[in-house]
Amino acid sequence: MPNYNNYSISNGKGKLYLKSPEPKEGYEKVTYGTDNKITYHKYVNQIQGELKYFDQKEVQTKDGKKLQFLEVTFIDGEDYNKVSVPLKNSKSNFTDEVKALTSALNSAEVGQKFTMSVVKTKTTGKNGKEYENLNVYLNYVDRLGENGKGLSTGFIPFEAIPKPEKEEDEDLGITWDWKPVNKFYAQKIKEIQAKFQNNTTETASKPVTEAPKNSAPTASPADAFEPATNLKSEDYTDLPFK
Repeated sequence: MPNYNNYSISNGKGKLYLKSPEPKEGYEKVTYGTDNKITYHKYVNQIQGELKYFDQKEVQTKDGKKLQFLEVTFIDGEDYNKVSVPLKNSKSNFTDEVKALTSALNSAEVGQKFTMSVVKTKTTGKNGKEYENLNVYLNYVDRLGENGKGLSTGFIPFEAIPKPEKEEDEDLGITWDWKPVNKFYAQKIKEIQAKFQNNTTETASKPVTEAPKNSAPTASPADAFEPATNLKSEDYTDLPFK
């Protein structure tokens, strides 16, 4: 029987994690929100599997609000490892998780086996301030470098990403327009989606051969993962994506 694992990314810890509403072995107690809600997280350093699905999903909560997520699925034997991250933040800009995931997937070859890990790093800017950066690393399992480690898919160069535009207004003062940045990532997401769709079409056109005895059944993300029907918007507003 397939095992469906739903991972999130902790921005604060720089790790992948599974969550549970109840205490479980290996899970840490986490409090969040202004009323100190409790959830439980199991943090992991990495997951692996064949890069299979990439999708954008919209979920409606019990109170009628709509939440959007970006999801990628890796299949490892009978384990379906799905990573789901919130698409936009409270200012309607793409989240750090989406930017990091998009950067890692930009040059990834669909259908290959990868390990996926999340790392939080610190850099010092030209102004002397220290900044924290969320990074997602995808490394091929079957393509090794001279050091014996899996080759990385790389990332989108910082110089290639548009910068927010500074605007000065007599009444509003200094504001920043993030539209160029958001347009850039929206286009990248479309390109990655097209890459997955093309791979699906190419796979479907190949002659059918006997499936390996230990192969996991193929399924769309909608079929593979049970849909959420009891969501409340405040659960995602306050969730510690940190």
